Amino acid sequence: MIDAEGPKWKKLPRLLWGKRWIRYPAILLATLVGLSLLLVLTDRVIMPTVVHWGNVGVIPDLTGMSVDQAKEILENKGLGLEVTSEVYDLTKPPGTILSQIPGPNSRVREGRSVKVIVSKGGKTVLVPKLQGVSMRQAELLLAHEDLELGDVSWVASDSFPQDVVIASTPSFETPVPQGMSINLMVSLGLQPDSVEVPDLLGMNLQASRKRLREIGLQLGKIKSRNNDDFLPETILSQSPAAGLRVLRGTEINVEISTTE
Repeated sequence: MIDAEGPKWKKLPRLLWGKRWIRYPAILLATLVGLSLLLVLTDRVIMPTVVHWGNVGVIPDLTGMSVDQAKEILENKGLGLEVTSEVYDLTKPPGTILSQIPGPNSRVREGRSVKVIVSKGGKTVLVPKLQGVSMRQAELLLAHEDLELGDVSWVASDSFPQDVVIASTPSFETPVPQGMSINLMVSLGLQPDSVEVPDLLGMNLQASRKRLREIGLQLGKIKSRNNDDFLPETILSQSPAAGLRVLRGTEINVEISTTE
């Protein structure tokens, strides 16, 4: 007797599809297959079409070039140049390209613009008026302008009190790059008085220079000796020796450690 709804083998697909444990994996499998085909199509057809739309060129390294040089080179390649910002840089002249996006050797389509950051050169500040101020005040004024205290020379003077700045190099109100060292001439007063040589042994070179400067002495000749027991630039010996009294402005020679 034949079933009124048809043979059972014809109803088998419908019966199987009604089972969740068959239907859901089948849907997942079909989805994965579809995604795989889409990826292959994108990789082999769509992307090559997009990439090769228009001419593709390689961006050269523009860092260190002037803006005008870079523009000329890029224009010959069908590319543009966009200056996004300018920053102060003591090491590069104004108009020098410091960085770029996209980077060197990047492949781009014709018509794209390369974004660059350009140097404004070193920021300049005016040397503050230091004449007539104390050494301590002079250091504060220099630091306020982002300038460094350079060499200090001590001279006798009947016009300026002791420990007061007489002059600077460069002179007051001169425009200089930010971060530059300013040398000072400081008064010893009417007569150069004597000071006691401090003990510099074990100090580093920078700290000893500052200590001598504070009491009116100067760092003289610097010799080096290999010594792995101390950090580099540690004072190993000095002349004149600590405790002796010398005239202000006297140079103190030192020997410092070095390591191989």
